[in-house]
Amino acid sequence: MKNLSIKAVLAKVVMPAVVAFGVASAPAMSAEPLKIAVTNWADVLAVANVAKYVLETQLKQPVQFVQADIGIQYQGVARGDLDIMVGGWLPVTHGQYVARYKNDLDDVGIIYTGGKNGWAVPAYVPESQLSSIEDLKKPDVQKQLNGVIQGIEPGGGLMQASEKTIKAYDLSGYHLQSASEAGMLASIQRAYQSKQWIVATVWSPHWLFQKWQMRYLKDPKGTLGGEEQVHAFASKQFAGRFPRADVFFKHLKLNLADVEAIEFEGNSTNDYATAAKKFVDAHPDKLKAWLAQ
Repeated sequence: MKNLSIKAVLAKVVMPAVVAFGVASAPAMSAEPLKIAVTNWADVLAVANVAKYVLETQLKQPVQFVQADIGIQYQGVARGDLDIMVGGWLPVTHGQYVARYKNDLDDVGIIYTGGKNGWAVPAYVPESQLSSIEDLKKPDVQKQLNGVIQGIEPGGGLMQASEKTIKAYDLSGYHLQSASEAGMLASIQRAYQSKQWIVATVWSPHWLFQKWQMRYLKDPKGTLGGEEQVHAFASKQFAGRFPRADVFFKHLKLNLADVEAIEFEGNSTNDYATAAKKFVDAHPDKLKAWLAQ
């Protein structure tokens, strides 16, 4: 990863990020804006928009979304140029980033557990022919898949794990094709329309499992990791600068069903801000717990 200037990144992406995610700019307030790092991944958008809605409406704390790749998020939070990120996956997915920056990060806490990375196929792909990553070595299976594993952004932890998986299972005949999350989802959509075979790098929670019937391939070598915990990581200055917000993030707890429900609504309407508002308004008990002091 290039050692990019975080300040340069912020200068370029702050305003576009606010517009891109459909979140209106916060009204002028005396409080200093809290910068939440986001990336265009459904799970991150779901959690970040919930946090933004609660912080701005309940705690009168203005929030600014800053879009950045995941590696830049860790670097930015560690430097104090970004205040907090809400999509830190441990122990495997982002393990190398946390190891690199842990001395300059504050692990605010686990937002939800049960996260999972893996390779998945549509349910119409016969399980008798393809149920495990080991099965990808079968010549007829490789032919059906055109020797392609559909991936996401090259810098993501899932892609790094996928590269290791190709080596571990000796899948030299396959090409790991990088794309945006939207590109990966478009590939699944096209495959479903004509019932073509596809293997895609995916994760839970994700709304795609509510839209399409997909199943994870078994990973007997465990190279894609097991259950993941999703953490919020803040700068070392965060608790001192935003003490009330720090307490809120320590209490912010969701489950996989919560996140996927917000994702599904947000993707369907292309409005994650409204989806988050609807979820929070419909769960007053959760809101009360999050706001406890």
